[in-house]
Amino acid sequence: MSALKTLIEDANAKTLDIILRGKPRLIDVAPALNVVPGMTPNLIMHAGPAIEWDRMCGPHKNGVTGAALWEGLASTPEEADQKIRSGEILIAPCHHHVSVGAGAGIISASTPMLVVENATFGNRAYSCISEGGGLRLLKWGAYDETVFKNLTWQAKVFAPVLSKALQASGPIDIRNIISRAVEMGDECHNRSVAATAQFLKEMYAYLVALDMPGEDVKASIKFLVESEHFLLHAIMAAAKAMLVPAEGIDYSTIVTAMSRNGVDFGIKVSGLGDQWFTAPANPVTGLFFRAEWNDSNAAPDLGDSAITEVIGLGGFIQPAAPTVTQYVQGTVQQAIANTLEMQEICAASNPDVRIPTMDFAPGPIGIDIRKVVQTGILPLLDTAITHKEGGLIGAGEVRAPMGCFEAALKAFGQKVAGAQA
Repeated sequence: MSALKTLIEDANAKTLDIILRGKPRLIDVAPALNVVPGMTPNLIMHAGPAIEWDRMCGPHKNGVTGAALWEGLASTPEEADQKIRSGEILIAPCHHHVSVGAGAGIISASTPMLVVENATFGNRAYSCISEGGGLRLLKWGAYDETVFKNLTWQAKVFAPVLSKALQASGPIDIRNIISRAVEMGDECHNRSVAATAQFLKEMYAYLVALDMPGEDVKASIKFLVESEHFLLHAIMAAAKAMLVPAEGIDYSTIVTAMSRNGVDFGIKVSGLGDQWFTAPANPVTGLFFRAEWNDSNAAPDLGDSAITEVIGLGGFIQPAAPTVTQYVQGTVQQAIANTLEMQEICAASNPDVRIPTMDFAPGPIGIDIRKVVQTGILPLLDTAITHKEGGLIGAGEVRAPMGCFEAALKAFGQKVAGAQA
């Protein structure tokens, strides 16, 4: 083995060791302004790599506009547009503030945030709280008075209730919930029903014992019961918390972030620091929820939820959740074949994530940009389908674009060549 290859393999082993030793725990819920690093009253965050206002897709523009109206930063969409262009309202990616957001990933100062701490390394990451079920939510790039009413209820009622319950319960081990949920039929991206149920099971006794208005507690429990994907947001923050300590390891070719904004798909690589490598986001293949919707209505792939695939969940362990195959009219056999493909581009396996339909084999983890380019196998993501003008219209799967990985590998080669010179 060459000296350079040894350096890379050692760096990758170190990166994976850091990720696998991470112990993410949900510890609190609080307004973004109070907890998110660098958050300001006039900042609105979005999913994906950085993108200019004029290049944003419909769901992102609508989501940012809706947040500006809800926060009182503007009184009309036209005023929001003017203030964004003048810099009075700032926009930035969630990832640049150690945060992640599903869908359009809209986070503003008053947004309740799930606070996840990696107990192994002491770092924290954040995710906007789930808005619950429904096709028209701010995270899907839709807003109206009903959406605003729900956001306000979450900020003023639900978040304080859940925060108090978490203070009583103590930290909730998200990694443990993920392990159990995968064996109960979740892949923890397009399906997180079991994970949410496990979370509610752990929290229920503390919720009902709260010394808070009874109607608020009942409404909060009802919301959790009806929000099947609630814990996905905590899983996303957990993934971010596990990955941050693994950033910036020289010679590492392991991916530490994947995200998309409906225009660009971006990745980050441990050995290349904070730099995004982007390529055009691909269309999503899947099931549309209404007969009148089709590919012509859909926005390209978007959301920070691809962070779940970076730690080996979602599309990387599809056979763990046979029900998600219906979104792509697939089979369990095809799902198993997909996971075997993902093993070809990963550097390790995760003993904490076992796939029942594959004789409890550990799931693949640690996307290696070298293997992606060498094999031509692209990471597979389970994901939602968003209307190009906003709103959830389906669910399915998508492949990451090769251009990101080729650009990252080229940059890696140049950096290594410079270091070796």
